[in-house]
Amino acid sequence: MHKFLLLGGDSRQLYLSRILTENGFFTVLHSDGDDPDFSLKEAMETCNIILCPIPFTKDKISLFSAHEMNDLGIGNLLSHLTSGHILFGGNIPAYVKEYARKNEIGCFDYMDMEDVTIKNTIATAEGAIAEAIRLSPGCLHQSKCLITGFGRCAKTLALKLKGLDLAITIAGRKANQLALASAMGFETILLSDLEKEIGRYDYIFNTIPALVIDGKLVSLVSRQATIIDIASAPGGVDFEACRQQGIRAKLSLGLPGIYAPETSAKILYEAILTCLSQTV
Repeated sequence: MHKFLLLGGDSRQLYLSRILTENGFFTVLHSDGDDPDFSLKEAMETCNIILCPIPFTKDKISLFSAHEMNDLGIGNLLSHLTSGHILFGGNIPAYVKEYARKNEIGCFDYMDMEDVTIKNTIATAEGAIAEAIRLSPGCLHQSKCLITGFGRCAKTLALKLKGLDLAITIAGRKANQLALASAMGFETILLSDLEKEIGRYDYIFNTIPALVIDGKLVSLVSRQATIIDIASAPGGVDFEACRQQGIRAKLSLGLPGIYAPETSAKILYEAILTCLSQTV
């Protein structure tokens, strides 16, 4: 039977460890740095499935951990990997994937799994809505809302917000995406036309990982608006301009791990078992 080593990460790793244990798997969890006797080398000699966090790293040096840990350097991890291991993680750097390929090490990136990314849009959307409610003194009901982009997360977010009776406009560059948004019942606008309209929105959700709401657009945003950016860091909003203008704005990352860690862990567990069944 497979033995699992879970390294770093946030509370998703804790829930994932519990789920694995409840299903009869041997697990070792190293995510808070409280065990001075922990040896990565010994743990990796014991376990053949290495479960790294989402994201795999933030500083490109060490595995991401919500708690300060000094023994999770990526180089240290790679030095102990063998062809007997299978590696999992989210947003695994290209050089790690290449190292695994050259050394015949199984490597699976959660973010390359369509089912995982689609299921996680639900937790991301719910988390984004929770962030907006927390940040704003107003009510979502019948507010005017702008969503920039219409990818997976934006679609799910738009549908959730529609259920809360917001008037939603989708902004994008691609005609096919805007056509789909229109067919789903949403108002649409080209990103290039935002200058004319951006001042009328109460809530703005950015999902595009590029600077789309720059200082010029921020200057046109209502001072009562709330901006939630769920694009990957550094996001797509000029936050310094928002601060100077007194506009509530927040880059909200890792929402599934914050608002739905148990559900997210269940999604990962199912994906991991599917991948392992295909390696036999």
